[in-house]
Amino acid sequence: MALSNKQHNQMDGMIGRLYDAIRAGEVSRERAIGGLAHVMAALDIGNTGEAVAWFNQPGVEFFNDALDSKEE
Repeated sequence: MALSNKQHNQMDGMIGRLYDAIRAGEVSRERAIGGLAHVMAALDIGNTGEAVAWFNQPGVEFFNDALDSKEE
């Protein structure tokens, strides 16, 4: 399913928050890459709901939390 214009705007917001967090040292390069790969994979398999959940997070917690759970 294609993303709606609203979802594209939400994605833009997530990318902007991520960029700001990287610059502020809140998210590492590796975690940003891993998180974006996770979102891209969700979209690739048609899991739009998962991707939109990432788009709509209030900050960038998913970029740290999702990778923390994989490292345990």
